Amino acid sequence: MASPTRVNRTYRFRIYPTRKQRLALEAQLGFACDLYNAALEQRRYAFGTGQRVGYVSQCRELTALRAAGDGPSKMSCSAMRSPLRRLERAYQAFFRRVKAGEKPGYPRFRSRRRYDSLTWDSAWSIQERRLALLGIGHLKVKWHRELPASAKVCTVTIRRVAGRWYACFVLALQVSAVPARTVMRAVGVDLGVQNFAALSTGELIPGPRAYRAARRQLRVVQRRVSRRVKGSRRRQKAGLLLARLHERIRNLRGNHAHQLSRRLVSEFGLIAVEDLHIRGLTRGFLAKDINDQGWAEFLRLLGYKAEDAGIKVVAVSPDGTSQICSGCGARVPKALSERVHRCPT
Repeated sequence: MASPTRVNRTYRFRIYPTRKQRLALEAQLGFACDLYNAALEQRRYAFGTGQRVGYVSQCRELTALRAAGDGPSKMSCSAMRSPLRRLERAYQAFFRRVKAGEKPGYPRFRSRRRYDSLTWDSAWSIQERRLALLGIGHLKVKWHRELPASAKVCTVTIRRVAGRWYACFVLALQVSAVPARTVMRAVGVDLGVQNFAALSTGELIPGPRAYRAARRQLRVVQRRVSRRVKGSRRRQKAGLLLARLHERIRNLRGNHAHQLSRRLVSEFGLIAVEDLHIRGLTRGFLAKDINDQGWAEFLRLLGYKAEDAGIKVVAVSPDGTSQICSGCGARVPKALSERVHRCPT
């Protein structure tokens, strides 16, 4: 029997901070943003002078900074190191892209308005079903599901999304290998734009088209934001309304991907999908429609759910998949406008 393997899963819960807790969270986020930008500036200056500055040396300087009393009151060392860890990951990704010959994407400075998350790997606990954070207090959490008892919580990340607050728990789970299903009922999934997917069973699955449905409302709110004076409270309120509208679009798209991937994993033992280069396709004239369907997120969810259930997902080359007859194997050339295949025999 195969030994259990470790996998990481993220559980996200809505939290409801009080006004005092919200101000404390915003103060820590603002300080973390300033710390990130200062650390990035130090690394850029060191590179220009031929010096070597990394995560470890900056953590040593952070210790002296804490001893001097800089930063919000009672902000934990773990939370202060969060922006340094983020910057280190940004540099690692930068060097990886350079080595692979991709667009480098050098780490950039961040604005306080867009710095919306902070991670704790210690100095937190769950007390009486509330999340206790050092320097913040006991946060009310909406536990819509229980954390697995056997899981180890690695980190807790507090995120601010469109004015709402969330706690994200990264769990390390020991998962035993699941034997493959003996009844291998197979299905092919052809992702599309007009319909989200066409199954080899003949079923057409409509997409959420959340962005297309909200375009009119988006235009109205975006015009409202543009009319407001920059820096005013009215512009801030209009911007929050726009952010929540975008969040609703993301949630509708994600909910559709979750439900469809779970359904396919429950009904079939072998799932074949096209091996699409989605990043390249989103640079073409169908980019808006492809992004609206959310192909990449669906395939990601399908992959990990199938792995947990012991189901095989096969990536098939997309060349000729719509022209080769599945019944007789003959190639039937057709234009893109032809949506129905007819066997020549």
